[in-house]
Amino acid sequence: MKKNILIVLIFACTIGLIWSCNKKLELVSPVSGTSGLAYLKIADFSTSFRQVVNGSDSFNVYVNGVKVNGTFLTYNSIFPTITNLYIGVPAGPQAIRITVNGKLTPDSITLASFNKTLTAGNYYSFIITDSLLKSDESKQIFVQDNFTISDTTHFTLRFIHAILNDSVGKNVDVYSTRQAANIFSNISPGTVTPFTTLPYTLANDTLIVRRPGRLDTLARLNLVVFARQRALTLVYKGQPGTTTGTKARGLVIYTNN
Repeated sequence: MKKNILIVLIFACTIGLIWSCNKKLELVSPVSGTSGLAYLKIADFSTSFRQVVNGSDSFNVYVNGVKVNGTFLTYNSIFPTITNLYIGVPAGPQAIRITVNGKLTPDSITLASFNKTLTAGNYYSFIITDSLLKSDESKQIFVQDNFTISDTTHFTLRFIHAILNDSVGKNVDVYSTRQAANIFSNISPGTVTPFTTLPYTLANDTLIVRRPGRLDTLARLNLVVFARQRALTLVYKGQPGTTTGTKARGLVIYTNN
């Protein structure tokens, strides 16, 4: 009798362990591949997040009721980090919630919620900007990351103009000192360019954001080192009229693969 009870207890514990593991989302890199999952990256470049959502600008992200981040995300946060480039989430229709702690119940206050349909094996980025609550995905900015692995003499790069409240009609160029040319031209606020294949060299680069047809410097990123065969995203972010402080306009690069 005791032996039978022990077997039942072991079986019940095993089932419980399997269930708990299935409820967890997985951190993965693009090359690891996990069958049946889609892959998600989240970045916060919303300088006016508190005003947009009428709440705290430190928040958590839930996918179908499961918290995906560790510590609170806030301005300039990118999740996951370089070690794990994307988080694996179930494919199909997914409910994504941005939440903060309530007074009595953790994460009881929903600041924003979104219903997305994700395709297994595809990669997505949720770039949180001041247009977070817009109705269509391109303005939100929720995009599929259509990158490919280039050969050993190239890498791929895309550009996101994330300063949504930039001066009306004021587009930007991105100039590369290494190539002595614009690598992105006349990009409007809220635009996400496709990934562009660029030649790889050992030399450092300096990237400069300018108004089209001018030599002024709106933002500069020095000593940029690109890695061969990588897919990267360059983001122009911050407050347009601010040159100092945590929300000053500037450039940041993150890795997609």
